[in-house]
Order: sequence, then structure tokens, then C-alpha cells
Amino acid sequence: MPRVTPARFAIGLLAVTLTSWIWSVLFYVVSPLPYYAVQQPEDPVAAARSLREYFPESGTYILPGRSATREEGQLLRREGPVAHVFLEANGPPLSQGVKNLLGTLQGLAIGAWLGIAMLLLNRYTTKYWAHVAIVGSVAMAYTVYPRVADIVFSDYPPGYTLMMIFSDGVSFILMAMVMAYFTRPREA
Repeated sequence: MPRVTPARFAIGLLAVTLTSWIWSVLFYVVSPLPYYAVQQPEDPVAAARSLREYFPESGTYILPGRSATREEGQLLRREGPVAHVFLEANGPPLSQGVKNLLGTLQGLAIGAWLGIAMLLLNRYTTKYWAHVAIVGSVAMAYTVYPRVADIVFSDYPPGYTLMMIFSDGVSFILMAMVMAYFTRPREA
């Protein structure tokens, strides 16, 4: 049986990484869709100042948190608000080289795992669409699991969660399509 060369696998890793970057830019920078899933404050500067007053340090805050008494937790659950706040107190720089590097490593790691799964699938099928369907289905299950758990256990709004499922799902399917192309064996 023909094998996939290491060079072809490496090209697939780079292609998957590039695909994830392109999708992210198109969806989160060019498209307005993500912003339809979240609300914007009328006065963002005043909102930011209020947040800084109650959340002086960078971090992730949950209301009601574990430090809330039972009565406080019940009051907030009954009357609100409940919140999950991701806060960068001093504002992040517009471009962060470390985040770009980590995003690239993430793309390579996802590509590697998708590729390994597809190389294992080559024992049973080398059909392109079979690889996409099988690996894409597993990726979608992984995508949906934590996002629906966010709605159930963390009070995330359904619209935001559905937007993230769409974004992650399309990203995984695109990456599976790319890696399936590079991991199918070629006849010599």
C-alpha cells in the first residue's frame, strides 16, 4: 500500500495552519457576524471604567463566584446579574507576537492530530470524503460539547454559543478537508 511521505504530511500541517488563520481573519475581522452575537454598551468608556472599579486586576471573574454567600448567590441567580467577565485591566497591545506564535503552534498541533487520525483511517479507507466525514464528525462533537456545557453550566448566552459552534465547526471542517487531501496515499 502506498504511504504518505513526511514532506507531504508537513505541507499538510502548514496548509492546515494557513487555513485556520484565513478562516479566523475572514470570520472575526472581516465578517460582522460575531458582533451580532454580542451586545455592545452604549458608552464603552464608562463601562470600562466601571469594570476597572470592581475588577482592578486582569483576570477572569464569575458572578456569583465561590466567595458569594448562599444568600448572595440566590439573590444574583434570582434578580441578576450573573456574569463571566474576561478582563485585561491595562488593555492588551494591538498586536501580540506571542499570541501570533501560539496561534501558529495551535494550528500546527491541530493539523498534526487531524493528520494522525487520518493516517490511522488510511488502514480502512483512503477515500477523501470518508476522511472528511469521519474526522469532521468527531471534531464537531468536540466543538459542540464544551459550548453547550457553557450554556448549561455557565449561563453563556445561546446566541454567542451558537456563533462559536459555527465558527469552530467551520474551522474544523475546513482543516479536515485540507488535511484529508494531504494524508491520502498517492500511487507511485
